Amino acid sequence: MSADDWEREQETLHVLQSSNLMQQIAESMETNGSSKGYKPTKEQLDEITSF
Repeated sequence: MSADDWEREQETLHVLQSSNLMQQIAESMETNGSSKGYKPTKEQLDEITSF
C-alpha cells in the first residue's frame, strides 16, 4: 500500500468515526436530494470545470 493510499484510508476512517462529520454529510445528502442545496452560477461552474 502506498503512502498516499494509507493517508486516504486514514482520512476515511477519521470521517467515519466522527459523528459531527457524518451528521453534516447526512444533512448535505438530504438537502441535495430535495434540490434545496447551493447552486453555483454559470461563471462559478465554468471556473470549477476549467481545470
